[in-house]
Amino acid sequence: MGIFHPNHPSGTIQVDGDTASGRAYVSELGRLNEGRSMFNHGLFHDRYRRTPDGWKFTERVFEVRYFDTTPLTGSPRVEVDLTKPAEANETSTQAAS
Repeated sequence: MGIFHPNHPSGTIQVDGDTASGRAYVSELGRLNEGRSMFNHGLFHDRYRRTPDGWKFTERVFEVRYFDTTPLTGSPRVEVDLTKPAEANETSTQAAS
């Protein structure tokens, strides 16, 4: 795989004794070696059970909310100077790619 960046912000978990259910959001961005790209937003619906070894997944369902295969044009290594106007950063971004 060329580039893959998952972003998993915090989710929620509701505990009910020795079982629990949770929800976690995910956003993933990737450019594969063969040139294909992908960008998605989704939601994990999870169920857990407490065991003697700690909490374990009993179910995980991934719900895709948005999926796009438009080619990615950006660069994975970009330095942005927040003290400069956006136009100046666009020039340095193009030079970095």
